[in-house]
Amino acid sequence: MSQDVMETTALLEPFPYHKKLRDHLKSRKKTWQWFKDEKIKTQQIEAFKKELLKNTYRLDKDSHRNLYQMTQDICVDLNIDAQVTLYQENNSLQLNASISVINQEAHIVFSGNILQLLDEKQLKALLAHELSHYLFYKLENGEYEITQRIILALANDSRSEDSIIETARIFQLYLELFCDAGAFKSCREHYTVIQMLIKLNTGLSEVNAQSYLDQAKEIINQDDEATNQQTHPESYIRSIALDLKARNSREYQQELHKLIEGKWDVNSLDIFEQEKTRALTNDLIQLILRPHWINSSAVINLAQQFFTNFKKEKEVKTTTLLERLKHTTPSTKSYLSYVLLDFARIDSTLEKLPIAHTLEVAELLGLIEEYERVLRKELKLTVRSFKDLKQEAMNDLSRLNENQDNSIYDNE
Repeated sequence: MSQDVMETTALLEPFPYHKKLRDHLKSRKKTWQWFKDEKIKTQQIEAFKKELLKNTYRLDKDSHRNLYQMTQDICVDLNIDAQVTLYQENNSLQLNASISVINQEAHIVFSGNILQLLDEKQLKALLAHELSHYLFYKLENGEYEITQRIILALANDSRSEDSIIETARIFQLYLELFCDAGAFKSCREHYTVIQMLIKLNTGLSEVNAQSYLDQAKEIINQDDEATNQQTHPESYIRSIALDLKARNSREYQQELHKLIEGKWDVNSLDIFEQEKTRALTNDLIQLILRPHWINSSAVINLAQQFFTNFKKEKEVKTTTLLERLKHTTPSTKSYLSYVLLDFARIDSTLEKLPIAHTLEVAELLGLIEEYERVLRKELKLTVRSFKDLKQEAMNDLSRLNENQDNSIYDNE
């Protein structure tokens, strides 16, 4: 393998999220094999090309020699063997470009006045971005293309859970960043790619990449929320990603995780976060049930409503839960607070003890402010009456004189 190819491979490696989803779907062997064996039929290819020719003007190689030379150069840069054909969409004002891949063919369609708006370097960046989609599809014997087809098919099924839709969304967002990295590889400077992105989003003929990058960093410093886009991250996120890549930042993956996947949010869980949330909920319940006195039949039955096969564990580990709670959203804190509330109220024979105990758990986990708000709201208490209840409950708990073995603070 040549040095150039080795560099390309290192730079354009799929994101960890792509690999994780690929491995997950490959473990579902029947589904994976079905999509792997599914081939595009000849009549489907002919129908696609017919529609393409109806709605576009095909750019011939003689009249657009420079563009086709760019595609050849990019194919060398990315180590791909695509047979590229370029088109201009009819009657389209929106600035865009798209690619369709059929076997070894890459059909790239320009929309709007892109060819007039972008200079030569920026056009190369755009073409390289599109051809990076081709590269992505061909990596590791087409496994990532299969992965994409499976997750998009599942997400487009009306019966699918929200976690599947969220998984497909994150997969696609990372794919766009992969293709931006491909554009950077081919252009060898990230400013050109950023200029291309700004022009396509604004329609401006003159833009300043560094100025926009400064603006992007200002946005990130003021707003730590992840993207809510469905297929393409916001331009400021893509620009930040390109800057991190250009500087070979050690925090590249970590920073992009924050920007794309974001904080732990129970309202937008992908299939992986959904499983982690189950595990962390189990950790919370194990912590609640650590004292012997709280393990009444009613409390155990409630735990089994959360997890059918619930079993109390001897060791309670809160390290992971505490770490995740450093990067969470208000909705997740509210969810965990309501779990605490469920266990505080399930068994009236325990009187006020579970309230005091769950308040201690909330304090340990940094949820005390949210949990007290939930308690006051659900118990319909004034500030004064809640303060009195809390004091009485804590006094009852201290009189219980439970053994140190049962302490929630002695479980690491």
